Amino acid sequence: MIKLLFLMLMQTAMLAGGQVLLKLGMNKMDPFTWKWDYLLHQVLLNGYFLIGLILLIGANLYWLWLLKYYPFSIIYPLTSLGFALGMLAGLFIFGETVTALQWAGLVVIIAGCFMIAH
Repeated sequence: MIKLLFLMLMQTAMLAGGQVLLKLGMNKMDPFTWKWDYLLHQVLLNGYFLIGLILLIGANLYWLWLLKYYPFSIIYPLTSLGFALGMLAGLFIFGETVTALQWAGLVVIIAGCFMIAH
């Protein structure tokens, strides 16, 4: 159980980390537009954005490995750990406010993951 939770935490950390880097990259960009010069200079040459994409690709490749060796009915629900990591990233990286009800939801998510993995 602990091994599987650790493996899933690694995968969801890669996903959440990739999303955090995408947000940091988007925050550094000019207002978004679908023009080619914007996409080339603002998106493709943005270090946060590129590293975020690499993390997301790696997380998906890792997910394929997990799908091969673990039951889908267990590992897919464990991806909800990403919600917890996202909330913590919002709090600590982006300075967002987290309410008591959101903390309670975080506890429920983590408890549910332990129950599913057991």
